[in-house]
Amino acid sequence: MSSSVHPVPTRNIRLPRDLLKTLATPAPARLLLQTGLEWACIIALAWLATWSAHGAVSLLCMLLIATRQHALLALMHDYSHFQLSRKRGWLNDLVGDVFTAFPFFITIHGFRRNHLLHHKHAWTEQDPNYVASAKKRRYQFPKTRLQIWLEIVKHAIGWYTLQELKRYTVDAGMATDLPRSTVLSRFVFALLLFATVVYFDLWRPVLLYWIVPLTTFLMAILYVRDLGEHFGLPAAGFDSSRTMQVGPLERLLIAQNGVNFHADHHLFPSVPFFRLGRLHRALMTDPASRGRAVITRGYLTGLITELSTTNKPVVASEVDYVY
Repeated sequence: MSSSVHPVPTRNIRLPRDLLKTLATPAPARLLLQTGLEWACIIALAWLATWSAHGAVSLLCMLLIATRQHALLALMHDYSHFQLSRKRGWLNDLVGDVFTAFPFFITIHGFRRNHLLHHKHAWTEQDPNYVASAKKRRYQFPKTRLQIWLEIVKHAIGWYTLQELKRYTVDAGMATDLPRSTVLSRFVFALLLFATVVYFDLWRPVLLYWIVPLTTFLMAILYVRDLGEHFGLPAAGFDSSRTMQVGPLERLLIAQNGVNFHADHHLFPSVPFFRLGRLHRALMTDPASRGRAVITRGYLTGLITELSTTNKPVVASEVDYVY
């Protein structure tokens, strides 16, 4: 990584005004529906694991729950961009906090504060994401394929979990100097959650089918997703970002709710998650976009190859694939 490289200018990238207006129109009902669907999947998977009482089924359900946890975090990202309501910010943040942030020990306000700096200063010394990752050996490349897979496994068994949770919930800028209203609402949420767990004796399912997936499989998914967004190409792509081309399996395991269209999101952050694919297709019809796009095929295939074979950033080229 090189902190001296600044984001690629995007002044030559254009979309028709009417199309962009359509793509960027908020869709709060869709966001709420998707949030509800993710929670319904988590509850159903936890019930299935409990009902089956079979170790292999429980393990599979934990993995799938982790994918839905990641899906919720992707939706939290949309709440941070006020996709539920741009006029009633308090309502947007309250709903986002309760259903997508508080369960992961973070807040919409804190995440947004860091995330907007990431958008403004992507992959420079002013980007808190870059600063945090630059200090960690597991984010320094190139590595051999074996080393990358070892890091994925270490995340999956919780090797880095306590360190990461401490950073996100205590040390990081997103965890400090929160508004009093956010602190109060988080306290009330924690109190009500604790009372519910005690009253209905939900300790076992919460531990097995929320905490365990969160501290193991989810950590691995987040690591792989992070690698796909910016690593290995600090001087290429839209704002030093790449778009990932994925198949059905990776869409299930890693690329929930449009997170693989990261470069496209950096260009037009007002576009909701479910329209990012359409945005990408539109961008690929623009010569300036096609000439600068970095599209990697497969998190566990193309991405690992890119991160393990060269010290040099992947260069943008005229892509030959349109979604």
